[in-house]
Amino acid sequence: MTIDNNSMQPFFKALIENSRDIVMLLNADGIIQYLSPSITTLFGYNDRELLQTLVFDRVHEEDRNRAASGLQQIMAGNDIAPFIVRFRHKNGNWKFVEVIAHYLGQDISDVMLTARDVTEFEAHTQARRLIDASFEAAFSASSAINSISIVETGELVSVNDSWVDALGWTREEAIGKTANDLNVWGNVQNRAKVLSTMEKNGGLRAYRAELTTKTGEICVVRIDAAYLHLPAGTRLYFSALNITEQEKTEEKLRQSQRLEAIGHLTGGIAHDFNNLLSVIMGHAELAKSNLHQTVQVIDSLDAIFRASASGANLIQQLLSFSKKQRLSPVRLKLHEHLESMRPLLQTTIAKDIKLEITRQSSDWFSLIDPHMLDNAILNMTINARDAMPNGGVLEFCVAEQTLSEAVAQQHELAAGDYIQLTIRDTGLGMTEDAIEHAFDPFYTTKQDLGGSGLGLSMVFGFISQSGGSVSIESNRTGTAITLLLPRAVEDTEDDSPILAEQARPAINKTVLLVEDNPDVRLLVARMLQSLGFQVTEVESAQQAEALEQTRFDLLVCDLMLPGSRKGTEIAARFKQNQSNLAVLYMSGYQEGILTTEDLQAANIGFIQKPFRKDKFTAKITELLNEH
Repeated sequence: MTIDNNSMQPFFKALIENSRDIVMLLNADGIIQYLSPSITTLFGYNDRELLQTLVFDRVHEEDRNRAASGLQQIMAGNDIAPFIVRFRHKNGNWKFVEVIAHYLGQDISDVMLTARDVTEFEAHTQARRLIDASFEAAFSASSAINSISIVETGELVSVNDSWVDALGWTREEAIGKTANDLNVWGNVQNRAKVLSTMEKNGGLRAYRAELTTKTGEICVVRIDAAYLHLPAGTRLYFSALNITEQEKTEEKLRQSQRLEAIGHLTGGIAHDFNNLLSVIMGHAELAKSNLHQTVQVIDSLDAIFRASASGANLIQQLLSFSKKQRLSPVRLKLHEHLESMRPLLQTTIAKDIKLEITRQSSDWFSLIDPHMLDNAILNMTINARDAMPNGGVLEFCVAEQTLSEAVAQQHELAAGDYIQLTIRDTGLGMTEDAIEHAFDPFYTTKQDLGGSGLGLSMVFGFISQSGGSVSIESNRTGTAITLLLPRAVEDTEDDSPILAEQARPAINKTVLLVEDNPDVRLLVARMLQSLGFQVTEVESAQQAEALEQTRFDLLVCDLMLPGSRKGTEIAARFKQNQSNLAVLYMSGYQEGILTTEDLQAANIGFIQKPFRKDKFTAKITELLNEH
């Protein structure tokens, strides 16, 4: 069927007048020649209000130039793409309209516009743009390690600056690669495990993982992850918080708590255990002095004494590790002290190990307990010897170090002057696991050799308690243990330990012995009587206080007594009546009772249980000579 143009005119007219879109005819100047009725529905005007007016008068000023330029291009016979402008409603509001323009030809010289209200769509579009822009800004600026990748291939399509900073690859190196290509997960199985967890839970929330950086270091993170369903396909969004330093801090806290727990445990048993060892060692020593003992009995007594001494040393190591032993620091030059130990160190190591003691201009004094220092050096010497079964070199190097605030903070020390002692061997080296746990109590790599696992832990506790630090570096060429010891404030006096004179007979000297343990009291009383003292024994503070008016030459008193009274309180009461009374405190464990000021007072001394008779005698002689 053929339809002529005349019959089509009513059809087109009906189509235009009933369309929801606005149909508008403009002349070359932009004057409105015709408007379809939908203008009233969409913009509130009737056709008479807009006919023969300039269309640009109701276009937003920010869109006006673009609209005029479009009209000129259309009149020039150029096609242009649909564009969006804001057109003012009769009520004054602005609406977004999408405009399609068509030039009707030279005969008519008009432009027909079709305009559709897209206000709601544009609002959604702008909201989407705002969301996208906000996400992009948050993604880029976040301190979290952010990445987006294609689910099917794993290819990275975007990473932020924090990702670059934490993992080390540039953005150009990362985009288009997979995490497996970069070895971020360490291995394929790790990524598969993460994706499996995501599929199971629909995402990740605070998932702990370990990422591998470009340099091979481990970065511990907690990951939040989700699937992004985009028009271009499903993407995988990762946002990870770097908790590497946090975990290190938490591990230090756990280590500190373990130290505290061991310290409480050790302190709880040290006093009683050392009392038992005092009785065993003391009576073995006294029995050995009996001239009528057979060789076999003396050998047995020696074995008892050695076993007891080992037990006492074990307790001391535990106290040292937990930083609860009492130190007696003196000022000494470390390189001179090492030279004095050279013969002992040489006999400790094998003949095919060369011993070197060097220094780098270190004339500073350190403030350190020489006895504990000797134990620490011997422990590290034995470890070095065992690491060099085929011989090598063991070097002790002393140097001066002045630590800045930044460097000192790395060692958890105060800034200032330190004496550095480095013990370096050319042995087999240590594994990463051995280095990590080297200072843990009872950790040992020498189970077959009977190692207790307290050697380096004792060194750590002692050096830390002395105000210093310990660090380990090791590889296949050997191990270096570095001690940083605080420099003594004054370098002028000579505080080297003074050996006590030989005990003089205590004829007619009187001593009050205060000890609650009957076996220890018996042992100490016999030692005192063998020195010529007239001994008065009591077992409690109450019994001792009943004798306050009695004059004694010496008070030998246990610090830890039943009840609320301590040995220091008993001594203070006696010294009110006899200020020059010599006092020797005894204890197997006395944390916090004796202060440095207490021990610096005149005629005051302390001896750690268990003790040998010669040391006990020397202490008493030293005190009595101070009168």
